[in-house]
Amino acid sequence: MLSLDCFDTLLWRKTATPRDVFAALSAHPAVSSLGITPQQRMSAAARAYRAKLLETGSRQIDIGDIYRSFSSLSAETQAQLAEAEVETEANICFAFFPCVELIRQAHARGIKIIIVSDMYLREGELRRLLTRNLPADAMQAISKIYCSVDYGTAKSDALFPIVIKECDVPASQILHIGDNEAADALAPHKLGMRALHFLQFDREVADFLRLQHAATSLAVLGQAAQETPALPRYSPFRPVFSVAELQPYAPETMIGYMSFGPVLYAYARFLMDEVEQLQRQGKRVKVFFLLRDGYLLSRACEAYARKPVGNLVRLRKLIAVAASFRTRADVDHYISGIRPEHYNFHVVAEQLLLPRELTEVLLQIAHQSADPQATFHQLLHDKDILGLIFKNSSAYRDRLKRYMLKEMELEQGDTIILADTGYTGVTQDYLTRTFSEELNVDILGRYVLASDEPDRPSNSKSLITTSWCDHSLFEQSCTFREGAVKDYDLEGEPVLEEIRLSDEQYQKVTDIQAECLRFIHDAKTFFAKSGVTHDYSILQRAAHAALFRHVYMPVEAELDYFRNFQHDKDMGTPDRRKTIYDLKTGLKHARGVPSPHRLGTYEARGLGLDAAFSGLMQRAFQLDLAPEDMNVRFSPLKIWLGREQESKAFSLRVPHTHDGYFSVTLPYASGVTVKMFLGEHYEWLQIDKIELLSRDGRVRRDASGSLDLDGINREGEIYRCQSQASVATIRPVDLQQASMPHYYHIVFRPLVLRAQAA
Repeated sequence: MLSLDCFDTLLWRKTATPRDVFAALSAHPAVSSLGITPQQRMSAAARAYRAKLLETGSRQIDIGDIYRSFSSLSAETQAQLAEAEVETEANICFAFFPCVELIRQAHARGIKIIIVSDMYLREGELRRLLTRNLPADAMQAISKIYCSVDYGTAKSDALFPIVIKECDVPASQILHIGDNEAADALAPHKLGMRALHFLQFDREVADFLRLQHAATSLAVLGQAAQETPALPRYSPFRPVFSVAELQPYAPETMIGYMSFGPVLYAYARFLMDEVEQLQRQGKRVKVFFLLRDGYLLSRACEAYARKPVGNLVRLRKLIAVAASFRTRADVDHYISGIRPEHYNFHVVAEQLLLPRELTEVLLQIAHQSADPQATFHQLLHDKDILGLIFKNSSAYRDRLKRYMLKEMELEQGDTIILADTGYTGVTQDYLTRTFSEELNVDILGRYVLASDEPDRPSNSKSLITTSWCDHSLFEQSCTFREGAVKDYDLEGEPVLEEIRLSDEQYQKVTDIQAECLRFIHDAKTFFAKSGVTHDYSILQRAAHAALFRHVYMPVEAELDYFRNFQHDKDMGTPDRRKTIYDLKTGLKHARGVPSPHRLGTYEARGLGLDAAFSGLMQRAFQLDLAPEDMNVRFSPLKIWLGREQESKAFSLRVPHTHDGYFSVTLPYASGVTVKMFLGEHYEWLQIDKIELLSRDGRVRRDASGSLDLDGINREGEIYRCQSQASVATIRPVDLQQASMPHYYHIVFRPLVLRAQAA
C-alpha cells in the first residue's frame, strides 16, 4: 500500500506559505464584504483549537469550528465563509506532478493508494480539492482518504493505527510519504511502517525562498505611486499649535497637548456623533465611562460638548468575567479566550474565584503531570470544583446586579454605551452574555482603540481599529487616582483595592490630563472662531497618527517622563504592579539577540529608530525572519561536549548580535561538560554572560561561576588567552527536577584576534 500526505506533498499551493491562502481568501466577495483579515482568520483558528481541547480533549477542529469563532456573525454567514475558503483552496491548489506519476506507477503495479492528512477539512471537502486538481486517472486510483478531523486524532497520535486496522494490511507493507518529519516519518516508523520524509528543498534553497517571501511582503513599499493609493497626510490641528502658548520642551505639554489631546478630541467627536445617531433612531441612550481608564474620556467629552456627558461607573473586565460563570461552557469560553503567551495559572484561578489554598493544591497536582496546563483544566472540570465556581460567581453576579441597578439606574429598553480606552471589548462581551437578556437592555461599546479579533462584540465600534498597539501609557494617562474596583458589598457599593501606584506617577498623569483638556478647549475655540468643520475621517486619521507616533517614535523627553510608569492590573501576584517599560533591561536583553524586534516599542526606541522600525516592520508584515537572517557576520568558536566515554568536537559560526556582541546557545544535559577553545581564535575577549536557560527562555541559573579557566587570565569580564591551547570549561550543572530541555546562552565580544586566526 502507498500512503501519501496531501498538502505540500501531493497537493501544492501557488502561495509561498499556507497562511498566504488567507490573504487570497480576503479578496473573496463573501470575505471582503465583511473586512475579514488574514490575521483574524488565524486568530479564529487558534481560538477554535483551544475551545475544542477544553470541550473534548481533542485538538482536531473542522472548518466550521473555525468560523464559529466569528461569534458576531450568523450561522448562515459562518457557513458561507467556510465555503468561500474551500473554494479559494481549490483555486490555489495544484497537483505536484512527480507524486501524480508515483500514483500512476503504484496503480500500474497493483498497489493500493490512500491519502492520510492532518487537516481541518473533512473527507468530503478534501475530496473536492483533489478531484478539482488531480488528473482523473490519478483520482480514480485513490481508494480511501483519511482526514484527522474525521477521526478526532492526528497522525502523530492514533491516526496511523486506525489506518492499519481499517486497511487490514501489515504495517511493514505500507509506505507513507509526507513533508512533516514528525507526523509523516517518525510516527509511522514507530509503528513498523515504511516511511519517507519528503524534503521539498535543500536547506539553502528553503532559506533563500523564505527571504524572497519576506521581500514579497515588503515590495509594496517600492511600488510606483500610481500602483498604490496616495493617502493624504492630514494635520488639522497645525493652526491650533501655532496660536497656542506651548512649552514645546515641557514633556507634559508634548504628551498631553500635542499627542493625546488630538486623540481625545477625535474620540469625543466620535462618541458624540454615535450618541446623536442612536438618539435619532429613537433609542434611550445612557453613556457610562468605565473607571478608572474612562475618567479622562469623560472629562474630554465634557470639554468637547461643553456640558456633562454620561456618568462614571466602577466596572472592569475582572468583574464582568467573574460574574459570568453559570455552566462549564462559560468556564471553557473564558479559558479558550486566553492567548498562550498570556496564560497564567494563578490569574486563571483567581478569575474563576477559586480560593488561593485550593489553587495551590490544584497546581501541585497539575505540575506533577507531563502537561500541567491540560491537567489543570481537567481538574477545573471536576464537579465539585465547578460547583464552587458557580456558587461564588452567582453571589458575585447578584452583587454586581445590585450595583448596576442602583448606580446606572437601568430601565428596560435602555441602550447602554460603555465608553473606555479599549482594547478587545471583554467587559462589554461578558456583561452582554450575563445581563443583556435578563435586564432587557442593549449594551454597546465605543472605544478609543479596539482590536480586530474575530470574536469581538458585533455592536462595538472604535475610533481606531488595529491588530496590535501597545497603548499602556496612553491608558495610564487617562486613569483616575483610586484603587481598582474588586467587588461590591451586599448593598451594591463598590469595594476598592488600595492605591498601588506612586504619588509621583499620579502627579504626572494629572499634568498630562490638564494639557489634554486645555488642547480640547483651544481647538474648539479656534475652529469655532474660524468657522472650520473637519470631516470625521480627517480627525480619525490625525488621531491615529498621533497615537502611532507616541507608540513607535517617542522622543527623548517622553522616554524620560514615562520612565518609571507602572500599571496595576495584573492578578496572580501579591504586588500587582508591573513596570510598563524598562530601558536598562531592554538594552541588556538586546545585547544577546540578533534583532530587538521582540522588545517593547519603548525599549526598542531606546536603541534607536532603526530598531523601532525593524520591530514595526516585522510585526506589521508578519515577516518570517529567523535570527540568522538579521546579519551576515559570524565569529568562529570551537567547542567540545563530553560525558564519560562519549565526546565530540564542533566548529561553530556564532552569529553577530544587534549590540556588537556574538551570541551562541549550547546544549545542556546532566553530567555533560562543555569546553570552549577560546585561545584558538582569540587573544583577548569580553564575556558578557553565561546563563542556563529553560526552553521558554527563562534564566534558571547564572553559570559563569561554573567556569574553569585553563591558560586564561581573567579581570572581571575581560579574558586573556595565553596561548592557542587556552580553554574555558563549563562544569556540569545539576538541575533538580528539570523536566524540559535547557541550554547555555553565552554572549561574548572578541577584542583581539589571534594573529594566525586573523
